[in-house]
Amino acid sequence: MKRLLLVGAVTAVILAAVLSGCSGENREATKIRVGILPIEDSLPLVVARDEGIFEKYGLNVEIISFNSALERDAALMAGEVDAVVTDPLAVILLNDRGYDVRIVTICLGEKPDEGVFAVLAAPNSKINSVDDLEGKKVAISSNTIIEYVTDIMLSGINYTKVEIKQIPVRMRTLLDGKVDAATLPEPLASYAVSQGAKLVIADSMMNESVTQTVIAFRGDFIDKNKDEVKKFLDAYAEAVKTINGNKDRYRDKFIQIARVPKEISENYPMPDYPMPGKFPKSFYERYLVWALKKGLIRKEVPYDKAVEQI
Repeated sequence: MKRLLLVGAVTAVILAAVLSGCSGENREATKIRVGILPIEDSLPLVVARDEGIFEKYGLNVEIISFNSALERDAALMAGEVDAVVTDPLAVILLNDRGYDVRIVTICLGEKPDEGVFAVLAAPNSKINSVDDLEGKKVAISSNTIIEYVTDIMLSGINYTKVEIKQIPVRMRTLLDGKVDAATLPEPLASYAVSQGAKLVIADSMMNESVTQTVIAFRGDFIDKNKDEVKKFLDAYAEAVKTINGNKDRYRDKFIQIARVPKEISENYPMPDYPMPGKFPKSFYERYLVWALKKGLIRKEVPYDKAVEQI
């Protein structure tokens, strides 16, 4: 009798363990580490974390901030983060170097007015149009999306590229009149204008969207955790809806995350964040063609290799 009771007790323990293992509520959530930069594109991820949206979808998401794209990419390559907010060119370059990184959704740049780059002329210069940049010196960061968007916006113009990697230094060099022009990202582009720089052209002024930001995951993480990545995108979508539906509520957080200078923070616009969706092939191929032409990649990186359908 005692033996039967003992067997019954052991069976009950095993059954409870099995049922517990089958329960999504009790199973420990897979941790997703996401690397972001201090840019406006990161807002939905921060909101999803701070307001418990990720937890609502059963996710354990850690947001890790980096001060530069170089630090962010190094962490991704080392496996210290599972996903990053980045640009399509960076994804192509990483794949060419042998790293399996895949775009899972677009962040900003679905429409032209979501663009965040501008070519600015130095204060007191005689440059007022794209044509005026013929033969002039333009400060950029080579082999990056900065050089890519500059080439597109100044298509047909012969200009000399001046290498200045650090964005604050590039802006200061422009404002001091040491270069004729410079390409800057927002919000520093708007700040530079407030300090006397002259807007020549911005990607938001183009007839079609030419720059985008995306969320990309390591390929091995996607292969092992497709359900979690799907939930991640569902949570991201909810955060986007929440922000777009009440921008005033999130404005202070937006200004803080994007590091918008105080001088322009009152009137600096918040974007309408697009819903997550597969990164369009037409967008991807523009980056690919440019990278091949520049000799930045050894061979073509197929769209289906670098873009995942979740």
